[in-house]
Amino acid sequence: MIPPLFAIVGILIILGAMLGGLRAAQHRYQLHPEFSRKAAHIITGLICLSFPWIFTQLWPVLVLTIAITAVLLSVRLVPHLKNQLGGVLGGVERNSLGEICFPIAVATTFWLAQSNWILYFIPILVLTVADSVGALVGLRYGISRYQTDEGEKSAEGSIAFFSAAFLSAHIPLLLFTSIGRAECLLIGLTIGFLIMLLEAISWRGLDNLFIPIGTLYLLKLYWSMDAFHLGLRLVVLTCLAILSLYWRKRTTLSDSALMAAALAGYGLWAFGGWTFLISPLLLFALYLLLPGFDPVTRPIQNLHAVTRVIGGAYLYLFVALNTGNDVGWLPFHLCVACHAGNIISARLQVVRPNFSATRVIFMAWLVPVLLFAPPLLCFIPIRSWAISIALLALAVLTSVLAFTKYWSPITPPPDRQSRQWFVESAIAPLAASIGLFILFTR
Repeated sequence: MIPPLFAIVGILIILGAMLGGLRAAQHRYQLHPEFSRKAAHIITGLICLSFPWIFTQLWPVLVLTIAITAVLLSVRLVPHLKNQLGGVLGGVERNSLGEICFPIAVATTFWLAQSNWILYFIPILVLTVADSVGALVGLRYGISRYQTDEGEKSAEGSIAFFSAAFLSAHIPLLLFTSIGRAECLLIGLTIGFLIMLLEAISWRGLDNLFIPIGTLYLLKLYWSMDAFHLGLRLVVLTCLAILSLYWRKRTTLSDSALMAAALAGYGLWAFGGWTFLISPLLLFALYLLLPGFDPVTRPIQNLHAVTRVIGGAYLYLFVALNTGNDVGWLPFHLCVACHAGNIISARLQVVRPNFSATRVIFMAWLVPVLLFAPPLLCFIPIRSWAISIALLALAVLTSVLAFTKYWSPITPPPDRQSRQWFVESAIAPLAASIGLFILFTR
């Protein structure tokens, strides 16, 4: 075993030589900035794959992380270093934190794996190979484009990412674990699909953080599942993705926002069960049936529109899982219904400007109450039917009144957009908190 300090120094020397070599190659051969970035990404990832056999403790990895992060920040902030080495890591046009997230992700994964080398190896392999393959294939062969919050990505790049992520998970599981062949295949497919969606919706290089940690968590979650339950998860995920993409022309959501919606729906089902998928599906169906925009002026909403809805939903999912799903599901259901009312209010104010405020509020209240009341009769105990429906009506009315008063179709200035997102995200969960009343009266 190499002494940790010698290993740290050796790795830093290798990484420094890599940066210098790539800078020289970039200067001599006029390499594309994305190629230089991904070459550095692959070399660094391959070095990091060896950590379980070099380090037996966490502290050397933390020292490396701190040292590398300090160097990368210096390359960003010190003009001389930026001129010399910035083209290797920061030569692309988008503003990315990817190179900063990479060492942090490696250290976090090493810590979470808890000396189980396969739980460290697979996430870092997925990060190293899939991310690079997807980017380079998309750069060279990308034709079919879809919209994300940062511009465009290609379907070809995403398919290449999925294929590489699948193989990076499937082959090590098959060769180095006792998991069955069918289970290895299904775990690989599901992880590949989920991580592909996660990469597609990530921004500013945060995929370098989300990919390995997400892969590690999924491995732990699926490790002991049988083939039936793994297959069911793959089928549900596929159906949600197809459903959202099939209706992409009927929504105002960008492609990455639709992927985020599918991913969020899968998470609600995977953690909470079928009852926690009914409400989001009702919301999505209602969204498709709302009066449409003029094709010329149809707005495109990004990932923030989805996070406004799923934040409160996941908060109440957590409440339900810790209080009991028989009535703990109610605040979650009310939260989604409140968001439905808010969405109706916003849509009618734009596409039906002749409607009075009273009419908008009434319709934004009545439709969600009628739509979301039947599931209450299916999933809430009979003794709680009356109070549950009353709470639904009161929560939606409170949310719609607050939202209609606050919301404006005019986009606020950049310095107020975060505040607007926070307020619009909080209205529905706060109104739905009235559903917690039933938890203390059952």
